[in-house]
Amino acid sequence: MKFDTLPHQCLVDEMLQIRVQGLRAGERLNLKLWSCFNDAVWRSEAVFLADSRGVVDLSTQAPVSGSYTGVDSMGLFWSRAPVSSEIAKGYDGKSTDPLTATLTAERDDGAPPISHAVRRVYMNEGVVSRKVRERGLVGKMFEPNRPGPHSTVLVVGGSSGGLAWSQEVAALLASRGYAALALAYFGAEGLPPTLDRIPLEYFGTALEWLGAQPNIAADQVAVVGASRGGELALLLGATFSEIRAVVAYVPSGILWPAYPASGNGAWTSGGKELPYAKTLTYEQWDEALATGNAREGSFDWYLIPLKDAAYANKTSIRVENINGPVLMISGIEDRVWPSTGLTEFAVERFKRLGFRHPVKHLAYADAGHSIAWPNAPTTMLKSKHPVSGEEMDMGGTPEGTARARQESWPRMLEFLSGALGSG
Repeated sequence: MKFDTLPHQCLVDEMLQIRVQGLRAGERLNLKLWSCFNDAVWRSEAVFLADSRGVVDLSTQAPVSGSYTGVDSMGLFWSRAPVSSEIAKGYDGKSTDPLTATLTAERDDGAPPISHAVRRVYMNEGVVSRKVRERGLVGKMFEPNRPGPHSTVLVVGGSSGGLAWSQEVAALLASRGYAALALAYFGAEGLPPTLDRIPLEYFGTALEWLGAQPNIAADQVAVVGASRGGELALLLGATFSEIRAVVAYVPSGILWPAYPASGNGAWTSGGKELPYAKTLTYEQWDEALATGNAREGSFDWYLIPLKDAAYANKTSIRVENINGPVLMISGIEDRVWPSTGLTEFAVERFKRLGFRHPVKHLAYADAGHSIAWPNAPTTMLKSKHPVSGEEMDMGGTPEGTARARQESWPRMLEFLSGALGSG
């Protein structure tokens, strides 16, 4: 029994061909994938029956039981979940590097199992990175280690702040040939502690700084953001004409207030807060439920105020001013906020005002809020927000969100290539 050739290191968004040969026809094979995140052991498991040639191939065969169903070459990766301390003992002796996953294969006849460790990284050897602490900016720059000029992507995260999401996306984009600046705008040293009255001029400074870098193609700049960063990506595209393409994950076409709530707006321009929408108060929500005007368990507390067309227009992002194509990606079962419905406000505005560039909204059934690069675990649907401490329900199903990640990521890369040229 042996694995077909597998890499010892690759990018996290790469698909692997997991194949085991040397079995007897019809023999049961137990595959497990182990890894360690945040001092917890994560594991997935699937049982297969070898085909007539004595081969198990995850790209063509579905498991007969396990942590995922159906044919999925990367099912073991996204279906990983934390395990009990007793089960975690099976991880003894394996790598504690959070980027390393260890695949094990065990047959029923008692033969020793085989294993293969693969380190899945965000940045390949052809990328160089550096901290950015100039002109009040807090970020991290990733660039291909070859002469430019390079098409460039500004990457902004959401309400978690800092660089946690943005630097991972930026590193992956740089590994695909783009220069990418992961930019924090709150929640980092020297910046506001929360998403509260963030001046758009800060992002203008970042664009000026990018344009002054020697290996940057200043006329080929895109912005990518997620959640409140998706809202921000649309807003930046509508504000700065040097941005030539926008990618917004689980975004909103409507502007919203500070988070956590402070009574202020999230964004300012020229020292003035931009108009923003408010959700129903608890009292208004209770009244709407009592009168039958709201649905229990729905996001009507977001959407009811926006039924007022004048109010929705006042708080809408002026997306018609974006100077290039737009890709928006949402999960229909998002439980953090109704990203599909909020994205449709932007879609409707594009159509109504005759936007001259291509617009695409990819809305995925059974997918929740955490759509990004593929193959990451999607099993943890609930978590505590790192800034507010609120309990967050990401929504969707693990499989639905995994499918959305697998399908949307290459389409996002294709979109950037078409908008800016290949990386």
